[in-house]
Amino acid sequence: MSRAAKAFLLLYTTVLVLFIIYRLLQFNVHKVDYAGGYALHISFVKEHPSIFPSYPDKYSRIFHNSFDDQKKYSLPAIDEKDVVVLSKMNFSSFVANNQFVLVNFHAPWCHWSRKLSPEYALAATELKGEVVTAKVDSSKEEELALKRYQILAYPTICFFAGGVKVEIYNGGNKSWGAIANWTRAMVDLGIYTISSIEQAEELLMAESTIVLGFFDSLEGLESEQLAATSKLHTDVRFYQTDSVYVAKTFQIDPEIKRPALILLEKEAKDLSNFNGPFTKSAIAEFVAENKIPPVTTLTDENALLILNSPMKQLWLFALTNDLKVTSIFQKAAKTFKGKLLFVYAQVQMDSEGVRRQIAHDFGISGHTPRVVAYTGNVDARKLVLKDELTLSNIKSFAENFLEDNLSSESENFRDSSSTSIIGTVTPCTDSDASHPTFFNH
Repeated sequence: MSRAAKAFLLLYTTVLVLFIIYRLLQFNVHKVDYAGGYALHISFVKEHPSIFPSYPDKYSRIFHNSFDDQKKYSLPAIDEKDVVVLSKMNFSSFVANNQFVLVNFHAPWCHWSRKLSPEYALAATELKGEVVTAKVDSSKEEELALKRYQILAYPTICFFAGGVKVEIYNGGNKSWGAIANWTRAMVDLGIYTISSIEQAEELLMAESTIVLGFFDSLEGLESEQLAATSKLHTDVRFYQTDSVYVAKTFQIDPEIKRPALILLEKEAKDLSNFNGPFTKSAIAEFVAENKIPPVTTLTDENALLILNSPMKQLWLFALTNDLKVTSIFQKAAKTFKGKLLFVYAQVQMDSEGVRRQIAHDFGISGHTPRVVAYTGNVDARKLVLKDELTLSNIKSFAENFLEDNLSSESENFRDSSSTSIIGTVTPCTDSDASHPTFFNH
């Protein structure tokens, strides 16, 4: 037999054998659902009447019995009561409004994601009250996981501080205890590094007051001083960068002498630049003076905190639509930031609650906007600005109040720049002047 004939016979035999194997051992792929996800079940046995005419149901029965067993199987119930489910609809607002968030980017079909689920749920319960714990189904939220945060493997645990992804958990040990310990270490770190414009933009959208240090090096004395200061102001998030692009995003001149420092106050989005010596005490003082918004809006939650503040206060009682007056008040407040506490109380005289009670205690009636100086709980003196609410009049009133040039012993105070009467004493309505009536409600 010639060599060509032998080759043809070998090829023919090979094709015939492969065809028979294909007919006998055809793949079958079935989707098996279970609690928490699904899996693909692959079988090499299939009912085939043309090959097994005497037992048409034999192999079908074998397979389907196995398939039914798979459907009955489910993972043990996992208590995820402390794990928040996030999607692209609520992710940004959620991480921005919570100081620390731990996020598990998982996929239900992934074996390792399923294995992590009970440990992550236990870690969430352990961290409750310290860190908010959440998860994202990356198979459904591909745009969020893959495109926005470049999550390339599942599961991936990320730590967010002030709305920014600052670290990924890379520990080999994924027990709940290891995850909880790592998370607490991240919280205790105090200062976080950002290096990309994307991180900087997320930081600008966050609902936290932030401090950002711009350094030549992310390790060294300056970084240590900033980290130490963070322990003194736990209500502020501290970050550092050596990226000129991040610095530009926060309006820091990339050519500025480093270290440089800025504070961005969350409520008014007011940017303050630090110009003192780069020491813990100087930075702490700078943060204390600038973390308070120029004007604090009175709410039910912060009313007692404001009234108990040791700082002298200047109050504006005005309707919500008095935009001109509130704008002038905001401008005046920037001049006295860190010296006087400026408070805006929205007046709605037909409503009940804290604001109406405080307005009553301050002697405010009607809808006419009023500016009132309040000395605080030391002697609880209240002095009303009676002149027109212009920027210059409010500034002058505030300056004289700060310097104790407004006297409750006189019925009025004459501004040095004006001949009009701009201040008079409003008597307290409570018999105990040091405790406004509101405290008793």
